[in-house]
Amino acid sequence: MALRTVSIDNEQGDSSAGAPVESPDGLRPAQRILSPAEAVKRMTARRRDKRGCYAMFSSYLGGVVTDPAVMTVPLDDHMVHRGHGVFDTCSLVNGRLYRLGIHIDRLLASATGARLQIPWSRDELIQMVADTAAASGARNGIVRYWLTAGPGGFSFMPAECEEPCFYCVVLDPMSFGSGGFDPMADGFREATVRETPMKPPLLAQIKSNNYLLNVLTHLEAADGGGTFGIIVDDDGFIAEACVLNVCSISTDGVFVTPPFEGILHGTTMRRLLELARGPLCDEGLLRDVQQRPLRADDARAGAELIMSGGDTHVFPVVEWDGAPIGNGTVGPVAKRLHDLITAETEAGDGSPGDFIDVQYP
Repeated sequence: MALRTVSIDNEQGDSSAGAPVESPDGLRPAQRILSPAEAVKRMTARRRDKRGCYAMFSSYLGGVVTDPAVMTVPLDDHMVHRGHGVFDTCSLVNGRLYRLGIHIDRLLASATGARLQIPWSRDELIQMVADTAAASGARNGIVRYWLTAGPGGFSFMPAECEEPCFYCVVLDPMSFGSGGFDPMADGFREATVRETPMKPPLLAQIKSNNYLLNVLTHLEAADGGGTFGIIVDDDGFIAEACVLNVCSISTDGVFVTPPFEGILHGTTMRRLLELARGPLCDEGLLRDVQQRPLRADDARAGAELIMSGGDTHVFPVVEWDGAPIGNGTVGPVAKRLHDLITAETEAGDGSPGDFIDVQYP
């Protein structure tokens, strides 16, 4: 078996970095003992030109780092090797943290479900996230944060952990518009996920660090020409997508999304429900809004199908398993919800509790 070594001599960060090279000392990689300085140098070479990660806070280190080469988590943190950790995400838009409070509430609920012992209050967690955003200097991005059992050993027993940990990173905004694809103009082609099992309700409602089933859901969907996949249970009802909630608009203007029992309690879908019951009903785009079990056959026959998540993602589905939804184009409800969410986040319009101004240095 060929062993791959890391070149640290390539200062340009081109595609040859990391290619197999002749070892000057005659040692195989696993025989070579690196000094801390050598390890950081090699990590810096490997992390050069990677997707943007502006800052990371670690309660374990007690501070923020801005060099991706040292944005690390201890290997013996039980989040890493046992999955005993929970996370959540909010958006940073025009220097404001959008709906951080509702995400922290869900993070704490997940921590309770995972039986994590957390020493920080809700307000302290919010402050740590806001301080990390300020240290990053970024005005727009994704802010993701984890509560973990912490480091201390490699058994399955949390009692060995030294202390719980909180980590927070500020990342480049995720884009689904690469390669000329525009979700709101083109819409998504999706596929039913049949072989990958659904998460049991307990794990579905805890936003844990174990997303293996989510990844397998995506991979099965990709095999069928989709991206996120639409999970349909054995009784023919829609559950959710791999990281998104799903709603349907009937041909007579009824907005329907499945109840949150047994699936993720989506913060974005909760906001869409508010907007649907308010502006969209007032404007006549909808005549009713319901949260109830949604049959896949009814959704296939509907006028629109929409997936949502990530605070600002309103993703219309124009084709499902090769058949068009509605007339096969992005519909008016999806467009209006997207416009409302976009305007709200960019202008800071909405409930004062939905926006936290980052205090940059």
